[in-house]
Order: sequence, then C-alpha cells, then structure tokens
Amino acid sequence: MAIAHGVGGRYKRPVSRLSVVGSLPVPVPPEEAWASWSRVEDWPRWDWMGSASARWLEGEPWAPGSRLRVGHRPFAFDCLVMESRPPETVTWASRGAGLDTMHTWRFLAHPEGCLVEMSEEFDGRGARLIRPLVRWFWGRQLRAFRRHVAG
Repeated sequence: MAIAHGVGGRYKRPVSRLSVVGSLPVPVPPEEAWASWSRVEDWPRWDWMGSASARWLEGEPWAPGSRLRVGHRPFAFDCLVMESRPPETVTWASRGAGLDTMHTWRFLAHPEGCLVEMSEEFDGRGARLIRPLVRWFWGRQLRAFRRHVAG
C-alpha cells in the first residue's frame, strides 16, 4: 500500500519494520553473566562469527553516549549506547545496510541462573525480509554465550 508523501501527490512506500525478541537461560547469576558478556574484547572468543570486529571506539564502556563496533561478518556496525543499567540491561542504536536498529540485551533472574534476553527493532526497506537470518544468528549467538559462561 502506498502512502501520499510530499508535494504533488508523490508516493513513497511505507518503511518496513521488524521486531524480534529471543532469550535463553544460562547457568550463572545475572551479575556473573553481565560480567562475562560486558567484556567486548572477549566477544570474538565465544562469538567468532558475529563479533570478530567487536571493540570500543569511544567513551567509557557501557556509558550512554559511548560507541562500539559490533562485527557481524561480512558487516560491522558502529553503535551508540543509548541506555545502560549494569548488570540488568543495555541498549544501543546503529545504522547500516539500509536499516536503523535498536538492540537491547537484558540479564534477568531465572530459576536456572539468568535469562539472557535480546530484543531488536529494525526499520528500513526490506527489514522484514531478514527475519530468518536474525533468528538463526541470534540462536547461534545465545547458545555460544551459554557455552562460554558454562565453561
């Protein structure tokens, strides 16, 4: 469905939006999960496929306004930390591959230790088309983190 936009009846396609939420329990308390996860320099050790380029670019780690690079081969995205409440949650925003994203990690108390929850919103043309890739990548990333903390 096209929507009217601008002067003279020009049409613009609506922007596609994808919202995804996923979680996985890990066998350590939330504070321990955060302590392990928050070391960006260690991400390539447990997430070699998606975090090979992960590093801090500017600012105090996890402080709102700091910037980090998140490597998702073959792409790397520069992210801006929007909100951070260690050891509970962090949210960053990024732009790349024609998409604007907002990504949140949460570390919640759970009977098995900690529930690691990821949520992400993608805005841009074709955002909904990447759902299968996002679901596959997230599952692989969450399982890799669980193996890392379970040692």
